[in-house]
Amino acid sequence: MNRLLLAAALFAATGPAAAATQITVEDIGSILNESLALPAQDTPGSGIGFEQFFSFTLPTRETVTVSMSDSAIGLQRITGGVLSLNTQTSTAPVSPFQPIGALIESSPLNNVTGGQEATVSPDALSMGSYFIEFSGASGLAPIHIAIDGTVTAVPTPELSTWAMFLIGGGFLAWAAYRRPTLSMRMG
Repeated sequence: MNRLLLAAALFAATGPAAAATQITVEDIGSILNESLALPAQDTPGSGIGFEQFFSFTLPTRETVTVSMSDSAIGLQRITGGVLSLNTQTSTAPVSPFQPIGALIESSPLNNVTGGQEATVSPDALSMGSYFIEFSGASGLAPIHIAIDGTVTAVPTPELSTWAMFLIGGGFLAWAAYRRPTLSMRMG
């Protein structure tokens, strides 16, 4: 029996090791009409998977754009990198308490001159809780790469504002059209 336990322990020690995924979670707070730098995070290095979460709230309807970049080249490059914007409906019940929700939009990490980058195009979002997720596998080199990002929120006009713009534009067009007619009558 002892030999069987010893053999099982030896097999477990020499078998392939599953690389743990490095998870970081940051609460960046409320974003109101501003561009905010996301806290820089480092990749774990040596081909280890990672997930980085940045949760935030919008106090009002805003248009949000998210971007991430790094300076990785060659073997340092992140593989399978994806940047996504998501609604946040809950939080995982155990540490590291990553946010949970539905995908709004995502973008792959693209190789560019001098590094890699990803951008999630502008999305008009209602007041509420959201999170940004960036995931992938770090480069095969043992070097840790710093990933920087920004989230930008700008006001989104309400439907009533658009209606007022259209009514005002229509009135100006009507006034411009009617003006020559009035001047001909006076002359």
